[in-house]
Amino acid sequence: MKNVSNTYKIIKEWLNKNQDAVLRVLFIIAVCIFGTELRFKLFPKLTDDINLFLTPWYYYIEENNGFAAVSDDIGDYTPMYYYFLAALTYTNLEIHIGIKLISVIFDFIMSLFVMKIVQLKDPADSNMPVIAFGVTFCLPTVVLNSAAWAQCDVIYTTFLVMSLYYMLKGKDRLSMIMLGISFSFKIQAIFLTPLIGILVILRKIRWRTLLWIPIMYIISIIPAAIAGGDFMRLLTVYFKQSEQYPQLTLSLANIWSLLEDIDDKNLGAAGIYFAGICVLIFMYYYITRKNMKITPKTVIGIATLASFIVPFVLPHMHERYMYFTEIMFVIFAFYYRKRAWLIATTQFCSVQCLLKYLYEHNPIDLRLLALIEIINAAFVFYTLHDEITSPTDDNIIEMDFEKAKKAKVKVS
Repeated sequence: MKNVSNTYKIIKEWLNKNQDAVLRVLFIIAVCIFGTELRFKLFPKLTDDINLFLTPWYYYIEENNGFAAVSDDIGDYTPMYYYFLAALTYTNLEIHIGIKLISVIFDFIMSLFVMKIVQLKDPADSNMPVIAFGVTFCLPTVVLNSAAWAQCDVIYTTFLVMSLYYMLKGKDRLSMIMLGISFSFKIQAIFLTPLIGILVILRKIRWRTLLWIPIMYIISIIPAAIAGGDFMRLLTVYFKQSEQYPQLTLSLANIWSLLEDIDDKNLGAAGIYFAGICVLIFMYYYITRKNMKITPKTVIGIATLASFIVPFVLPHMHERYMYFTEIMFVIFAFYYRKRAWLIATTQFCSVQCLLKYLYEHNPIDLRLLALIEIINAAFVFYTLHDEITSPTDDNIIEMDFEKAKKAKVKVS
């Protein structure tokens, strides 16, 4: 009886000392339980994407010996996603349930890395990182994308968030590997490339680490090539995707929503060059900023603007192509607390766009939503401008590897 009493006393003392940590763990568990239940309620939803694309792809792979079929010209996705579908054919899960569960697993992983990014700003015992986890995991667009739509945008975004995390840690090689994996899933990984370009030119990232991006893509298609797939076809999947949709915008509230009802191939082609010019201007502005400190806050700010400007100025964008942007706005809000309201305004715009496809709900005029998005981006820009001119974060990211290498040699 005495041993039981001592054990109880020890546990009670430990709980008193670690009360905050226990509460954080309980909070994360509760968020995961309620967030998962929230998703399960949406699992019965079947969209045209599931019925017309994902289900036929699944049956084709299943009827052609599972992994052996990933080499075939199944659809317009890269082999990386078909590897997941092939794995599902060896389970007893219903097709739409299995597909949605894959995305839900990545919802959790992505939220975990958002939490880790916020932890870089706040102490490990702060409550802000776990709140960031809860906000991300239960974000309406995140829930709808995986649980209702059965889309895989969370997968490529997870690796982008991981890339950003390792970038902030000064691990540029690992960061580029994660970016390469993201690109192996979706071409939308390019939404982070303006930031990468700025940091490479400012010599905060070694240019040779960029080689990991095509290396990881090539590695990703090797299994499909070994299974008999045409290597050049696998290598050029994204060129095939770029020719699919003539519409200047597919229900996304971007600059092309001003011309939503116009399908002009030449205008669309010109729009790609217009987008390229916008991105170059964006990069040039920050590259030429004198005495700009590369701190975690400035990197997050530039990453948020980069994730916004690319899908906002590119033609042929779908309504869910702001997915990574929405996650970046969450991270931005936790780095710049006075801008927390941006989470609500970006979600308002994005949910309006998604509901048109998911539930045939007529959204507010896309032109008005595009204007709100411009205002959101303007607040990010001016907040970042204030940070650059009067930095509040002295924790400069040490990403000058040439300098670090020389220092290491000198010490040895």
